[in-house]
Amino acid sequence: MGKMLINGGKAIINVSVFPDFCPICNVGINPQFVSGSYCSTQQEVDALFVCPKVTCKKMFIATYRHETMKGVYYLKTLLPRTPKAVEIIPEVKDISPRFAEIFIQATQAEEYGLDEVAGVGYRKSLEYLIKDYCVAQHPDKEDDVKKRPVAQVIEGFVTNENIKQCAKRAIWLGNDETHYVRKWVDKDIKDLKLLIQITVSWIQQEVITKKLLKDMQ
Repeated sequence: MGKMLINGGKAIINVSVFPDFCPICNVGINPQFVSGSYCSTQQEVDALFVCPKVTCKKMFIATYRHETMKGVYYLKTLLPRTPKAVEIIPEVKDISPRFAEIFIQATQAEEYGLDEVAGVGYRKSLEYLIKDYCVAQHPDKEDDVKKRPVAQVIEGFVTNENIKQCAKRAIWLGNDETHYVRKWVDKDIKDLKLLIQITVSWIQQEVITKKLLKDMQ
């Protein structure tokens, strides 16, 4: 809890917290407060801060919303935001560059609060990952892999049981992100991301294992 001087020093408000990280450089900070302005129609306060880091020094706006019952303004958003960089495992990126590209975009959408769009993006990235992986495993079946629905590709071309079981369940949750009625009502986008990450990890292990065994005959 803290106090903030706004409207050119004419008013003092109680705020729940002050920002403790910069939404642009994504580093923990003690930001410099510049000024604040009250919007009566929305009962919100926009507060301007500056990141103190020498490598950033960017300004950002913290929006606070008033809770009448408590008389406190609660932090709502920090804008503009720069999504954190997402690292894609090199072995997987080599197999499916499009997966890496789409997954990163889906992560950025989620960072911006666009959960509905992000879910569809994660589902699309997963399909590219699975099909590109299967093409790499069965180059003579490339046309067949590309034409089939991804669920059939998993059943027909993925031989690694760990990859198959994780990918299958990731597709189930991914489909929920694109359909009107959800089948897995107790699961959400976090579970989808977790299954994708586990699938990626199993693929990486398989690729590295094959390479080491080949190099050490």
